[in-house]
Amino acid sequence: MPLFLVTLPKSDINRDIFNITELCSLKIEVESLRKKFGPPPQCYRCQGVFHNSNFCTRNPKCLKCGKPHLTRDCQKDINSPPTCGLCQGADTANYLLCPMNPLNRPKKDEKKKSTNEHRLKLQTFLKEKREVRTTRPVTNFTLILCISCVLLCLSILSYLLSLLYYLTWISP
Repeated sequence: MPLFLVTLPKSDINRDIFNITELCSLKIEVESLRKKFGPPPQCYRCQGVFHNSNFCTRNPKCLKCGKPHLTRDCQKDINSPPTCGLCQGADTANYLLCPMNPLNRPKKDEKKKSTNEHRLKLQTFLKEKREVRTTRPVTNFTLILCISCVLLCLSILSYLLSLLYYLTWISP
């Protein structure tokens, strides 16, 4: 039987969806989504988190010694201590208490999350800068460019006039 995911906002009316047992003459069962708990997925190739090794194109990194080779090709002795490829500590890269594990990173401060103050300061600074520089100074290069454009237009116009004169002179 196929599964369908329906996302509804939390409200008293939407809770009634759990009471539905039949839909279009079919018996159905409505369940709430079970959230996954635990560490995020980790790639076996590069030891990075939040992706897997199926489509990973990053350089390989060993789980045991942190050197740039696949873990299955590691020649490290079993009795020697591991070296984390993420934090360079004395643990393996899949150790749950590694400081580079996203679950163990410190939470960002609210001040760091809201960058609106910095954005507003930057916008006012740019606005003031634009107001100061309202007119662009005319340089010799722009004058030469304008004159060359005018001369080009005049030469094209002269060519078209001579062509028109020639065509009217030839036709009876």
